[in-house]
Order: sequence, then C-alpha cells, then structure tokens
Amino acid sequence: MITALQWIFDSKHIALLVLFLFLFSTVYNSRENSHLVSGHFFGTAKKIGDYQIVFAPYPTLPFAGDNSTILNFSILDKDNQNVNNIFASLIIKNKINNSVVQNIPFKFYEFSDISFPFTFKKTGDYLVTLLIKINGDPMYSENPVSIDFDISATDANQAIPTNELIAYYLLPALAVIAIIVAYLRRKNKI
Repeated sequence: MITALQWIFDSKHIALLVLFLFLFSTVYNSRENSHLVSGHFFGTAKKIGDYQIVFAPYPTLPFAGDNSTILNFSILDKDNQNVNNIFASLIIKNKINNSVVQNIPFKFYEFSDISFPFTFKKTGDYLVTLLIKINGDPMYSENPVSIDFDISATDANQAIPTNELIAYYLLPALAVIAIIVAYLRRKNKI
C-alpha cells in the first residue's frame, strides 16, 4: 500500500511540483502584467457604513525608489459589487512627522477598482488616506468617505522579493530534494 508521502515524494510528482512552483512564480510575479486586473483586488479590507474598501498595494512590501509600486483600491457596496461613478482622492503622509508626501486631487472614476502609481522616495512608515465621493449616496456624495491604511516602504537591498525567494532558494532546494529522493529510490531497487 502506497502512503501519501511516498506518492508525493515519487520523482515524477516532485518534478511536476517543481514545474508548477516555477510557473506559478513566473506568472504571479511578472511585473509586465502587474497593471492587468480582472475582478476585485484582494488585500486589507475596512468597512464604512454599507461600503467595504480594499487596499492591495503591489508589491505588498514596496521598495523605496522603485517606480513600479501601485496602490490598488476596490470600493464595494453591501453586496460586494463595484460602486460605479465615484470621485477619489489620495493623500500619503509620513507617519513619523505627519507631513504630506503626496496629495492626489479628486478625479472621476467610472469603476471603483482604482490604482495609483507611486514611488516612495524614502524607507519608512506611511499613512495612505483614500477620500471617496459616491454619486447617488445621500451621505457620501458631498461629504467624502475617508479611510486610512498603513504601509511601509523598505530598502530593496535589505529585503528579498517573493519571486527571487522562490527562484533562487525554493526551486533549487526542491530540485535537490527530488534528486536525492530519486537516487535513494534507485539505490534501494538495485
């Protein structure tokens, strides 16, 4: 009788697992496709009244000086549907001295899955405030919803991005394990 561990450590299955992890890491972490979005963002969610605001920065841990950072937001109604025809503004503050780093004025958005490209110039902790005016809402059409999210920017030289972690450490480790398991299986058959 074959156990689950024997099945997993079968050399064919390890090769498939390594291939799957490699494909996942290249597709998931592809920066060329980071601007493409289908569906809602998944990230930190906060509720205000009948609305839920989701904050999903990309990358999750932005690097100071990296111009590929995108601050993604999704504004959903009580039925988890996009809220259409909104005006949104974004304020980014340094948490240490409460100084405004960036103030993006109100702009009309047809759909509520919105993204703001931003480059953090320095490492540190920041407060991201999203202001939203929702057309047709008696309370929030004139007085904007204000919601705060925390984010930290780190030094790219001190952190290992997920794609590099998988490509340089996890995949080679799995390949070594697969080789060892295949060797041991072959040695026991002789």
